[in-house]
Amino acid sequence: MSEKVFAYGSNMCSGRLREYKVTPEEPGRTAVLRDYRLVFNKESRDGSGKANVEIQTGSAVWGVLHSIKEVDLRRLDTGEVGYRRQRVVIYTSDGTATETWIYIATSPSGDRGLRPYTWYKRFLVEGGKAHSLPQEHINALEGIEAIQDQDELRDRRNRAITCFDS
Repeated sequence: MSEKVFAYGSNMCSGRLREYKVTPEEPGRTAVLRDYRLVFNKESRDGSGKANVEIQTGSAVWGVLHSIKEVDLRRLDTGEVGYRRQRVVIYTSDGTATETWIYIATSPSGDRGLRPYTWYKRFLVEGGKAHSLPQEHINALEGIEAIQDQDELRDRRNRAITCFDS
C-alpha cells in the first residue's frame, strides 16, 4: 500500500530520501500547503535550524508530494528525529486537493536566531529546482540566511549528496 508524503524541507532533495533508503514510487509532484509558512525553528542536534512549518493564514509553503511504500514511511519516521507525522491537505499544481502526511517539529524552538547550514539550504534550493517549484519560491529559498557548518567532514559528506535524479 502507498502513502502520500509532502516534503517541504530537505526531503525535497532526492538524495536525502536515498540516504534514508526511501524510494518514491513515482516522480515527486509540485504541491502547495496553504495557510502555513516555512520557518527554521526546529533545533537540530548539531545546533543548526532545520525546516518546519507553522500555521499562518494567507501564507503558502511549496514542496514535493511523494508516493512511497508503507515500509519507507516507517524509515522516514525513524529518520525524522524531532518531528511527528500529521495529516494535512495540500494542493497539487493542477489544483487537486490531496490528504497527505507531513512532518512537523515536536518541540519548535523559540530561538529566532536559528539558521540552517549552507549545505542544508542547498537541499531545499536544489530539491525545489529539481521538482520545478515556482521560481518565486526558489528565489525565497535562495534568500534564506544560512551559516557555514564548522564540522568539515559533515559539511563535505552532505555536499556530496545530489538532489537531481540521474
